[in-house]
Order: sequence, then structure tokens, then C-alpha cells
Amino acid sequence: MRFRRRYKTARCVLRFEERFLLAVHSSFRARKEHRWGLAGGGIERGEKAQDAVQRELKEELELYLSEFIELGAYSYKGHDHMIFGADVDYLVTQYDEHELVDLRWFDIHELQALDAQRKLHAGYELQAVRQFIALADH
Repeated sequence: MRFRRRYKTARCVLRFEERFLLAVHSSFRARKEHRWGLAGGGIERGEKAQDAVQRELKEELELYLSEFIELGAYSYKGHDHMIFGADVDYLVTQYDEHELVDLRWFDIHELQALDAQRKLHAGYELQAVRQFIALADH
């Protein structure tokens, strides 16, 4: 019997030109301080990580993508989360208000500032963005 690694969520680094999309998920709705994270969400039982990220991007952003770069697993609160990356050809601005509280595009310097201020949700977002840049631009 082969062991299948289970990821809690599938998330995506989304890039338009030199800006990256971050969202505040609805789990932060009641909190005073919001933290920015990557788009995406939970993987359903039996669902592949890439299928989950495609579904979550459709649900949260009405964004339909079929090609991703797999960036790998990142750990947060004792769980592994599969991260993908993709370029988009327009600035996504609409989002499902039941899923997300806010949505913004940041350049790498702004991401570095958010990381230094501890305003990134899981703490791996900046590292994932850097990895996406390295893989996508080579």
C-alpha cells in the first residue's frame, strides 16, 4: 500500500506583471488585525491539490486557470500546504465576499514590508513568491 501525502490546503501565488495578489480570508472577518495570505483554500477528501487550487480560485475570484507551476509544500501550524504559482493577464479585483474580506496587489518591496511587520498570514508567502519568481523567470 502506497502512502499518499495529505495537504491541508492548496494555495496560489498569482502574478500580474510585477505585482502579486494577496487576500484576507473570511476567517479574519471578526479580528481587529487582518493578515494577508495567498488565494486558495481547503482540499476536499479525495481531491488532488491542483484540482483544489483551480476550484478555490474559481470560487473566490471567478478566475479560471489551467496551468500552474508547482512550488512545493510549505508548513504552517503543523500541516503541509501545497503552493502553486501562475501568471494572470489582468488585475483581478472582484472577489466573493463570503470567502474573502479584502484583496490587493503588492510589489515585492511591499511584500517584504508586510513580512517584516508580521502581517502575512502563514509566514511563507514571501518565500513562495520568491520561489515563483525564480522558477517562472528561468
